[in-house]
Amino acid sequence: MRSASLGALSLLAGVGLWWLVAVVFAIPAYRLPTPGAVASHALALAGEGALTLHIQQTLAEVVQGVLLGSTLGVVVAVVFVRMPVAERLLMPVIVVAQVTPKISIAPLIVLWLGLGIGSKIALIALVSFYPVLVNMVTRLRSMPQGVEDLVRLLRLGPLARLVKIDLPYALPAVALGLRLGVLAGVTAAVIGEFIGAEAGLGYLERQAAENDDIRLVMISLGMLCLVAWVLYAVVGLVERRVNDRFGGQSA
Repeated sequence: MRSASLGALSLLAGVGLWWLVAVVFAIPAYRLPTPGAVASHALALAGEGALTLHIQQTLAEVVQGVLLGSTLGVVVAVVFVRMPVAERLLMPVIVVAQVTPKISIAPLIVLWLGLGIGSKIALIALVSFYPVLVNMVTRLRSMPQGVEDLVRLLRLGPLARLVKIDLPYALPAVALGLRLGVLAGVTAAVIGEFIGAEAGLGYLERQAAENDDIRLVMISLGMLCLVAWVLYAVVGLVERRVNDRFGGQSA
């Protein structure tokens, strides 16, 4: 509650400073519109339904992309822990894919998958996959030694062990990876929409910049921040619940 109050105060202070700079220095509206002008334009767009369409598009891309990337991260992590040779063979390729600037990969993905939502989901899955993979591998390899004795005592097969022991133990790491992946996913969504898209907040911001509409640029940026904050807060809440039940520490 206290952190939320401090966050709200910081936001209000930032808006107040923005208004003060725009008014005191008499900055032209085409350079820095006042908060009131931006808010009025945002309400008008919301009334037309255009803004909602772009928010829904970006939100759908991020949610689906993060879920896909996280699922792949869990599967690959299990394979790496069970088959270390697979990790030695594939991890260098995965690391190269992660360190390569996504803005240089995005055009290739758009050319392969088109301007629709599929290319954005693929790009987001690529960036959200790695945090889940690394965190889950680390968590599984830190499992207490007594677990192996328990597995033998209960005579658990590989699938039963995965469902009853490995996955519950690794859930805090998966939740942490999800939280990191959401932030990277929003960035990837914007990159993909900038490169080529038919809808989305990144697409809207690019169109606004090309038309010198600074109010719409600021609205798009504000909505992107809001989407990222909401997703981060939701995943953070899930992470705390998971940590309370299965053990773990939030970063």
